[in-house]
Amino acid sequence: MSRARFLIAGTLTGGVALSLLGWLTAAILPPRFKQFKDPHAVAATIRANAPTNDIYAAPEGLFVAVSLRSGLSPRLQSLGPHLVGQFIVEFAVALCLSVLLLATTIRSPLRAAGFLGLVGLAAGTEVYFSQWNWAGFPIVHMLSAIGYLAANWCITGLGLGMLRKKLDSTAG
Repeated sequence: MSRARFLIAGTLTGGVALSLLGWLTAAILPPRFKQFKDPHAVAATIRANAPTNDIYAAPEGLFVAVSLRSGLSPRLQSLGPHLVGQFIVEFAVALCLSVLLLATTIRSPLRAAGFLGLVGLAAGTEVYFSQWNWAGFPIVHMLSAIGYLAANWCITGLGLGMLRKKLDSTAG
């Protein structure tokens, strides 16, 4: 099997899989963010005290991530740049997952799924545990984010494992 051929095919296959899985989970999973009781009052207060996009904290125990946008709903704003950026990241991650798989002797699709799922579990834990531990994010946010990452990388790993097995068999 040509390593370059697998990296190209793995990046394309994995990028599409990660994109579709991201859209699917965003569509079927409930949002992890709650609404304020009086969103207009909160938005006015935050806009008056947080002039730029950033993460703010107050000694009273408040921790807020601020993303200032116009009065339009984010869904009504231009999606083009966000979609392009998301695709670039998904394909870059797929390339990294393909490189990780190539660095192993794994040839079984199920073992590839288990390996990349475990990598996703470790990566998700590293990122999201600290948000829960230090910043006070809800535990459901941490667990769902870790689970989402591990599951998506596991499913993508299954596809990459099947691709690797197929390319191995055709190489002869």
